[in-house]
Amino acid sequence: MKLKVFLNMYGFRQEVGLLYQDKQRIFFEYAPAFLNSSIELSPFKLPLKSGVFEEKSHVFDGLFGLFNDSLPDGWGCLLLDRKLRKLGKSYAEITPLDRLSLIGANPMGALEYEPAAEDSDLYGDIELDSLSGEVDRILAGEESLVLDELLKLNGSSGGARPKIVACVSPDRKHIIYGGKDVPEGYTSWIIKFSEKHDPQTSGELEYRYSLAAKSAGITMPETHLFPLKDGRVCFGVQRFDRTPEGKVHTHTACGLLHASHRFASLDYENLLKLTWILTRNHVDVVEMVRRMIFNVKSGNKDDHSKNFSFLLNERNQWQLAPAYDLTPSAGINGEQTCMVNGKGRNITDADLIKAATAAGATEADTRDIIEQINTALFQHNILY
Repeated sequence: MKLKVFLNMYGFRQEVGLLYQDKQRIFFEYAPAFLNSSIELSPFKLPLKSGVFEEKSHVFDGLFGLFNDSLPDGWGCLLLDRKLRKLGKSYAEITPLDRLSLIGANPMGALEYEPAAEDSDLYGDIELDSLSGEVDRILAGEESLVLDELLKLNGSSGGARPKIVACVSPDRKHIIYGGKDVPEGYTSWIIKFSEKHDPQTSGELEYRYSLAAKSAGITMPETHLFPLKDGRVCFGVQRFDRTPEGKVHTHTACGLLHASHRFASLDYENLLKLTWILTRNHVDVVEMVRRMIFNVKSGNKDDHSKNFSFLLNERNQWQLAPAYDLTPSAGINGEQTCMVNGKGRNITDADLIKAATAAGATEADTRDIIEQINTALFQHNILY
């Protein structure tokens, strides 16, 4: 199987290269014209140079992290599995390139894949109450009449909780999907549903965390609570990989370093070093320090490698993406997934300061950040 890879970034689309598979081996080669672009899409694992690349570690079933970032996990995998079962296949039977072809032009970020297996041009209004009921049916193992719509609406968004990607009006009251001509003022959002085993307040809690993060000086997208008729709410967050100028290339720490998010593969010292090497911007490094402290102080132990991303701006410079998926989590065996100073639990202010100062932050500034975050968490009633 062969797939052409395209970059559709800030309104300009160009061919990146070719992915092809021979039995269990997956290869990639940059298109000659793209080699002259000076655009480093994945500088560590897939540098911009001629020749045929093969990813031999198989961290992502033979895919390079650049392309693995385009695939969904959690809820998206569940939908894809249901779709394939309807087609008489199982998720295990298809290859990573098959999965990319099912995503086509709809992954997170700015990459696109051809030929796409399906590209139905869905368009219309979204009624969250109806979709919530269908989400409950799917989670209960029942058939859904709108499986194709949910699969299309999911894009390749990550995470375990059910969600859709959609366009939202400026007053947050009208939600639409599909179509190439989005009405003026509409912006692209991810809207999350609660699972039945979630507490009814899970949406409100993630919203409160987003407000606390903003109060603590962390760069956050716009967030909003979308009400349902049964009293529940859906947490919504504006997408940072979509702008009025077009799509934005996005790469997770997981994909950049081939550090699997399925287990504790990074510590914050790694993330801080990665931030400096990639961005060369001390402001971004301090922002990562701020997120480290916030996650530890707020009890967000699900700080795995896919929950930190970087964006390529219009000048082809890397910058730290806004924060996302901030919510309380028990972690693995009660430990922080991303360790601090070699510790996954009982992390002290001294540990945080040591990690921060090793990355170039001053002790005084780090103490100020700790105090600011403690105040923000208290003001928003997040007491961990």
